Order: sequence, then C-alpha cells, then structure tokens
Amino acid sequence: MKVKIIGAGSIGNHLAQASRRMGWEVAIVDADAAALERTKQDIYPKRYGAWDTAIRLFKAGEEPKEGFDIIMIGTPPDSHMKLALSAIAEDPRILHIEKPMATPDLAGVAEFEQAMREHPQTIVTVGYDHAVSESAAFVRDMAMKKEMGEIITIDVEFREHWKGIFGAHPWLAGPWETYLGYWKRGGGSGGEHSHALHLWFYFARALGWDGADSVKAMFDMKSEQGAEYDRIAAFLLKTKKGESEWNSLIGRVVQDVVTYPVRKWARMQGDKGYIEWYCNGVPEGDLVRWQIDGQEAQEKIFAKKRPDDFYRETVHYQALLAGDIKPEDSPLSYARGREVMKVLKEAYAV
Repeated sequence: MKVKIIGAGSIGNHLAQASRRMGWEVAIVDADAAALERTKQDIYPKRYGAWDTAIRLFKAGEEPKEGFDIIMIGTPPDSHMKLALSAIAEDPRILHIEKPMATPDLAGVAEFEQAMREHPQTIVTVGYDHAVSESAAFVRDMAMKKEMGEIITIDVEFREHWKGIFGAHPWLAGPWETYLGYWKRGGGSGGEHSHALHLWFYFARALGWDGADSVKAMFDMKSEQGAEYDRIAAFLLKTKKGESEWNSLIGRVVQDVVTYPVRKWARMQGDKGYIEWYCNGVPEGDLVRWQIDGQEAQEKIFAKKRPDDFYRETVHYQALLAGDIKPEDSPLSYARGREVMKVLKEAYAV
C-alpha cells in the first residue's frame, strides 16, 4: 500500500506514523522545505522515538503524481479543496481530507464535488478520528442496544485551551501566526474543534435520526494581533424525524479554545439511564461511564495514546479497501464531513 501525505505539520506526522504502523509505504510532501526538515529532525523522532528512514520526503512539485493507493491532505483548511481537486485527479483508492474539510463559506466545494462525480471509484473521507475510536463505538453500541432505554438528548463538548494545540506546534507564537486564529480560514473553535459536531451527528444517526432540521448557534468572537476567531462556539441542534421512535432529538454542542484542564466529553441521556464518554478521561486513555436505573454506575477504560487515534483511522481505511465496510456506512465518509460544514456555514452566516 502506497500513501502520499500532503503537509508535514503535526497532523501529517501523525498520519505518517500511523501508516508506517500498518506497514505501508509513505511519502510526505510540503511546500516548505523547513517543514520537511523539522519533521525529520524534530517532530517525528521526538514523538515516536526515532526518524523512520523508510519515509520519503518531497518538496511540493517534486513528488510522484501517480500510483498512490491513499492520498492524505493534512494542510490548513483553506488549502484543502484546491489540493483535493488535484489529488482526486490521481485516482487514489482513498482520498483523506483533514477536518474541517473546507472553509465555512465552502469555497471550492462545488467544484470538488463535481470532480468526485467524475472519479466515483475514489472513496473520499474526512479525518474526524474520534468517530472511529474504540470507546466511541462502545458508547454507540450501548445506546443502540437501548441499555439506557430510549435516548432523549445528546450533549457533546470539545473544550480545549490553545495551549494544547500550540504545545504540539512549538514553532508558532500564537493563533495569529496560523489559520487557527482566523475563523474564515477554518480556524477558531468552530472549525478546529468540530469533532464535537461530528460526534453529535455520529451518535444521533446511529440511533435513527436523520440530520439537523434546526440549528441555533452563538459565538464569542475575539480579535488578537490581526487574528479573528471564535473562542467559544455553542450550538443547539434539533434533528429531523428519521427512523427513530421519537419525533426528533434536541441536543447541545459546545466547542472552545479557552478551557483548561481539557474537557472532551459526550453524554447520552436515556429514559432508563445515561452513558458518558470522556476522551482521555484517565491517564491510560478514554473512559466510558454509564448507569442504568436501579444499578450501580459502571466504568470501562480504553487504553490508548494520541498516535493510536490516527492508527484507528488507518485500520478503518484498510477495512474500507477490503470491502468490510461500505463507504456510505463509514463515519469518516465525505457526506458526514460535509454535514458538519453545512452547520458551520449556516451558523457563521457566510
């Protein structure tokens, strides 16, 4: 299996290491020669113990253009659609686009979707890795079995101070030096922590509800050294009826870049109990806690480290290519990433 990763930043390194764990051939491409050098000398060896000499590095424009099974785009969101348009022309079996898949105004999306129709053999995915975590699947399955009865409401929060992100990008002085500080470029809490919106829809759809019928949003905007971003994004969502026994589902999503300690959490409240998901809820990894009426609360730990989140993505892609999972059933499908962008476009009113 041959993989090309576009972008030698933090995400690109995670995707490269996950792909190498699968035994795949990896090439990393970046327009910045300094970023490639930083990957080789700093990011990769510090994270994973040593540089992997099997990884090939290319300056953009000098990389091979054909023969890759998987192409992964791990660059800022405002470059995604242009790069994706070029990548899909190479006919990879999977084209992975990091989240958020585009800017809130959806610039370039219509053109890319036309290209998707012209290359139907390519499976396009969006990198919401938490949706393929073992812990999230456990929560989904418990709710689908109605262990907590009928689910009445879902809450999801991804609340993480900037310090966690910039700790992984020490070469940046602050949000104003990157897309993260500009909501129009796909940054801010709305875009950067859109894992929460995606996870909300992941759980809701698993339970039979079909998309959002109504969304109300509120943002706390901040201007800083020329940057403008939403440091808090709050959403109230109401679903369409779908296949659920209930008429609709009302829930809440909160995303921010101010909370410390970090809180990445989800809760489904049923009429016979509840279940909660805590990303990195314990030092060993993710924690799931649940209680059914009349019983003691229970907990289950899912051991993992941060690189394992991306490894789960590559394992998922192997299953997609083997035909074990239908593309339309994948929580990483383009349609699910597009659903998040629809909410963001309407919320930002762009």
